[in-house]
Amino acid sequence: MRCNACWRELEGRAISTTCGHILCNEDASKILSNDGACPICDQVLSKSLMRPVDINPSDEWVNMAMAGISPQILMKSSYKSIMFYIGQKELEMQYKMNRIVAQCRQKCETMQEKFTEKMEQVHTAYQKMAKRCQQAEQEIENLSKDKQELQEKFSEKSRQAICKYPVIVVFLILNWDT
Repeated sequence: MRCNACWRELEGRAISTTCGHILCNEDASKILSNDGACPICDQVLSKSLMRPVDINPSDEWVNMAMAGISPQILMKSSYKSIMFYIGQKELEMQYKMNRIVAQCRQKCETMQEKFTEKMEQVHTAYQKMAKRCQQAEQEIENLSKDKQELQEKFSEKSRQAICKYPVIVVFLILNWDT
């Protein structure tokens, strides 16, 4: 059995509530000194609604407690005991599931932070690469302009040379194959 407030393993004596929960002595004292509400179901508790119980009663105590009780009452009591135990196991499973969910949420938040950080790094790298591409395109454009200017200058110089030495050019063209 575990305390329904702090979930520590119960040993020796504990406090049972009329709302069907079990508490360690420390948590029962805290509840009575604070707001008096059950930590599981929020039922208002008072000292009269809480009873001390032995977690592992001796066989002698069990025999004495059951002596003289009719089988119908024992069956009813057994049923309530089993239902209490099932309820405790359900609460424990819920507590464990809540812990697992909290751990998963924490891991998801950590992964989200890492993902966001990586995405920012990728975005920064993309922006740098886009800027480099833009610079390369500008450089290609400038080189194309320079090439065009050089071609125009070469064409102009070639025309000037042809006009300056037309006889040599005609001679060269005529004797080209020989």
